[in-house]
Amino acid sequence: MSIYELAAIKRMHPATKIEPWKIDNVRFIGFMDIMGFKDLVARKSHEDVKYMLNTMVSLNKSLESVFGKPRVKVEDREKLESRIRSVTQDDSLEDFIQISFALSIFQEASLQRGAPTKGAISLGMLTADFDNSIFFGQPLIDAYLLQDQLKYYGIVADNKVEEYIIDKNRKLIPNEPKVDRAFIKLKTPFKSGSVMHYNLHLDSVSAEQLEDLYKSVSGEPRRYVDNTIEMFKLMNP
Repeated sequence: MSIYELAAIKRMHPATKIEPWKIDNVRFIGFMDIMGFKDLVARKSHEDVKYMLNTMVSLNKSLESVFGKPRVKVEDREKLESRIRSVTQDDSLEDFIQISFALSIFQEASLQRGAPTKGAISLGMLTADFDNSIFFGQPLIDAYLLQDQLKYYGIVADNKVEEYIIDKNRKLIPNEPKVDRAFIKLKTPFKSGSVMHYNLHLDSVSAEQLEDLYKSVSGEPRRYVDNTIEMFKLMNP
């Protein structure tokens, strides 16, 4: 989804007043796993790894350019390792649009830099205490388990998020844009086989950048690259 499409949705769904951050709330969480992080650090230049991590933690600037004050928080730069969590203020449509945009930016940037990630989005009651680095709740577990089963470099929505999308779309007034415009529903490769899921749409990645992913893996891990290229073709016929 382009910035312009997101801006159009934003105009039709103006943000409400942002309340103080609630540590315990029903919210969205995006869980991202940087594939082969130890190998990545050894293989890539320090600047490349730094750029990728900075892309994630500096998403606020991109969000501000479209939405004003962001409603998505990402773990502090000093606390980032091979897994990255981003959470929203609550479960509003504004928050769903923002986290979709944020994860899309990071996913495409990671592929462009040859440092692929995979992830999942979930929804539910979650404790997100950034000051004390305390994160727990069922959606965190669900997002982790779902991304762990994923067999390509992408981001999928779990059943709770799909339920949210379906319910919101059914309540739209005529000519109102669908809330899942950042997603595409496809047969998705998992370790157990392919099943239908909502996937975050990838479009700002070139065929050459995807092909370059083969340069860093051999054998079984190449299935991730094979599947990513195939999914990219399905998303962009």
